[in-house]
Amino acid sequence: MRQTLTHGWKFLTSKIHQPLPLNHRDSQKLLTLLNESFKRNLDHRYPEGLADSEQSPDSHFQSVLKSPLFAARQARRHSTPGRQKDIERDAAQVRDLVLAIKEPVDHFRQQVASGAANLESAKLALENQRRKALASASADARDGMRQSGIASVMVNWLWSSGQYERMDFIWDRTFIARLMPFVVAEGQYKPAWDWLQRLQSTRRPTDLARKTLQNHVGFVVRMLLRAEVTHGYGLQSAIQMFLTHLRSTTLPSAATSPYGFVRGSQQAAWWLISELTFRKTASEVEGSILDSFDASVNMWASSHLVLPYRALIQLLNPTKSKTLPLSQLMSTIESSSTMFGEQERLAFVHIGLKAVEVLLGDGSIKEANQVMDALQSTFASELGTPLMPWGKYWTNKTALLHSFNKHGHIRWTLPA
Repeated sequence: MRQTLTHGWKFLTSKIHQPLPLNHRDSQKLLTLLNESFKRNLDHRYPEGLADSEQSPDSHFQSVLKSPLFAARQARRHSTPGRQKDIERDAAQVRDLVLAIKEPVDHFRQQVASGAANLESAKLALENQRRKALASASADARDGMRQSGIASVMVNWLWSSGQYERMDFIWDRTFIARLMPFVVAEGQYKPAWDWLQRLQSTRRPTDLARKTLQNHVGFVVRMLLRAEVTHGYGLQSAIQMFLTHLRSTTLPSAATSPYGFVRGSQQAAWWLISELTFRKTASEVEGSILDSFDASVNMWASSHLVLPYRALIQLLNPTKSKTLPLSQLMSTIESSSTMFGEQERLAFVHIGLKAVEVLLGDGSIKEANQVMDALQSTFASELGTPLMPWGKYWTNKTALLHSFNKHGHIRWTLPA
């Protein structure tokens, strides 16, 4: 039954659609028949004498070509005006991005000229220029940073845009951290000191805001000193800059804060001490500079911490004997079990551990043991370790102190 239905269906479709020609001769015969049929129908529809009328074949073909179907296809083939604007806008954005990466200074100048510059675009320009300088074929990245002139561009923009008067930019830590290396590389010290002086003159009503201001002053000074060490004239010059900062600092709120904004510089001073220890470059700093640094402790340290800070700086001075500062440090530790508040106790532990690191670096194992034992006896809770003899652990002293030095807090890593 199924075979009969299938055979009948094939017979019916063969009557409706004749099979295609199987060879070239049959194809030519079919083409000839189609052409003759087309001509007969054309002559019948458009007889002779209608060549110039609306019924002529040419008019017919023109009407076909003007059909909306052809117009729609043409519209799809070419972009619309709105789409063209999108393409041009996207292309302009790509060109702008390429210029921002390859020529960040020129790109920022264009933004300044068009009024589109702001702190975000300034931070992006500084970061792109830093990367460009690092990727430069020049042997010294500082040369590329100096030659870029971007610090001068930024200073001029801060003036022209009114940012300098408002001083909003000084509170953006990312902007300051990215700008200071270029400021130092180009020798633009005067604007930087001016910013600091104006920042310190800011009046804040509450104690909390004053503390925030002090901390921020310390941050700005630290960024300037770090830039001087890495992109300027080195650690000795950074210490001299710090001393200049202390001498030029005023105390606008001395009545309510005895240490004024100078206390904010304690962070910067501690950073310099860490650099003297970590970089092992204290021998490159003149003894007279370290003596001046030692004498400045009274200006930025609380009264209870003046002696331990001075002892630590004297331990770092290669021209000084370690006997007297070590004795002063030990006597201060032994007499300080109850005289400090929580913050001062933590600061004292930091000083003591830094002294241990200095002594270990000089090979003074016995003296380092003495300081460590005294710290453990007096500040066992801050150290977070049980009392134990430390002498046998000095062979692994780097691992012991690494966590504290890297992260800025106390966390011991004892060897197994």
